Amino acid sequence: MVYLVSALIEGNNLGKHKDITELAIKFLLRPVTGKAGLALTLGGLLLISPPFWVDLLNLVLGKTNLGTLPLPKVELSPGWGVVLALLGAFLVALNHVWVPRQNAREVIGIRHNSLGSFPRNDVQRDLPVVQRLYHYREIDVDHSDSYEDGILNDHKSITRRLEQVPHELNGLLRSNPDTPIAYYGLPHVPLAFYLGYLLSDNKYNITPYELNNTSKRWDQLSGLESSLQTTNNVEQLAASTDKGDVILTIGISYPIHPSEIDELNLTNVLGHVSLKADLPQRQLIQNQSQIDQLCKEFQRTLEHIKNTFPNRQRIHLFYAGPASLCFALGQNVSERIDPTIQVYNYSAQEHPKYAWSLEINAPNSTAQFIRHSSEGEENDSVQYA
Repeated sequence: MVYLVSALIEGNNLGKHKDITELAIKFLLRPVTGKAGLALTLGGLLLISPPFWVDLLNLVLGKTNLGTLPLPKVELSPGWGVVLALLGAFLVALNHVWVPRQNAREVIGIRHNSLGSFPRNDVQRDLPVVQRLYHYREIDVDHSDSYEDGILNDHKSITRRLEQVPHELNGLLRSNPDTPIAYYGLPHVPLAFYLGYLLSDNKYNITPYELNNTSKRWDQLSGLESSLQTTNNVEQLAASTDKGDVILTIGISYPIHPSEIDELNLTNVLGHVSLKADLPQRQLIQNQSQIDQLCKEFQRTLEHIKNTFPNRQRIHLFYAGPASLCFALGQNVSERIDPTIQVYNYSAQEHPKYAWSLEINAPNSTAQFIRHSSEGEENDSVQYA
């Protein structure tokens, strides 16, 4: 019982705890609670005053030929009777009032996939305990059919699906704008960042989930709050009023190697900003407070770049980290304040390693895919209205 209560309170990310909470929801909070509450209420009344309800039944039975009930030989215990009756009444109210109200609420999942293989509605079993009582609806943003020979290249369908998500979401939220939203998936870095950018409006109640490589379940990143040790060299930049670009690298799961960026032969670069974890590693992000910390640091970095390079034209963004954080970073880009941001995708199998990018937030322009060739060769831009 202690283990069960612990699992219910914590809303654990571990698979075995989630299985226990699932059993609790199905077999405790729903059918059993009402019956147990009724039994406890009647038992409590029996301990408070056994003759009272027996006399009531005998009044009815006295008008029939069925005889009467003898007074039960139960030792009176009014104190315990009151406790049991109140507990029973609470469980009856829980079963017939609270649980139906939760069933009437909704939670929306945004499934975003371009890299992995996992079923639809997969995050539903890993939602917090109470939200698993809600009605679940899902927006499926799957780019798996946009591949050809392993290369993501159907640019038109990719941007169309991403830009449709806010409209789809607003339609679902029309009746209740406070509905919780769970974002989860395995997308390419530029696609996760762009969808976060499209859903940057603070009216959305979005919680990002991350796939746990050990349990293969989706973590809500609800562990104990802790900070992340990071290094940021943005304040070391030398100010310039020249027109040009800025390179921004964010290394959380892996370090980002300058030699791989050099393959792109980027020109007219005013400065290189490095925001990184002191000890980059996979699954380094464990809780929401770390995401909030890095989003604030990202905002501070963009603000410092704006003040240091007032005539900056674009930011080349290279990111190595979890999809949940990448999505959250995209939510922190301002359409009105920040410059064009070109987000690069990394693949060890391609040359250059950053073989394509997605340009967003450009003035008077939709998102634009750019495929990058080897050093010194011309790059190929593809834009769709």
